[in-house]
Amino acid sequence: SNGINDRMEHRKVDLFVHWGWNGNWSSGGNPTYNYLQNKGNRKANAKTIIIDPWYNDTAMVVADEWIPIRGTTDTAMVLGMLYILITEDDPETNPLIDWDFLRRCTVGFDETMMPEGVDPQGNLKNYVLGVSDGIPKTPVWASEICGVPPERIRQLAIEIATTKNVAILSANAPA
Repeated sequence: SNGINDRMEHRKVDLFVHWGWNGNWSSGGNPTYNYLQNKGNRKANAKTIIIDPWYNDTAMVVADEWIPIRGTTDTAMVLGMLYILITEDDPETNPLIDWDFLRRCTVGFDETMMPEGVDPQGNLKNYVLGVSDGIPKTPVWASEICGVPPERIRQLAIEIATTKNVAILSANAPA
């Protein structure tokens, strides 16, 4: 998402992840006021994590945590997070992936979701696990590229997957 337009929607969020998103600086209206209202509202009390190479204005004002990342390495971190979700997901005991959503709304996640006529082995899951190129996209692999510690990559993946209402705000560069 490039932002939540309705300030009242902010009150429903439990975790904001601003990924390369400096909303306090670049969004119209009163984003700083709305973010602060959400943090100050004990009912909402959302946590805010900023992922950005720069300790930006939004991080200065609302961040509970700033995760510095090397510029242009966002995809590596996302792949490291996805590796955790794939390898630690268990629909019965540790549901981290919304399989129903993936089956209904996506194409290419695993071999069962590939379009007709496309090699089923060329799916995203195989790429993340290293089946297709011999390089598993583990948090350690991602960390070497993006500079974020492997354990923080794992923790963030779990935190996003297990939090009920998450807003991931991303600007065009990481997207």
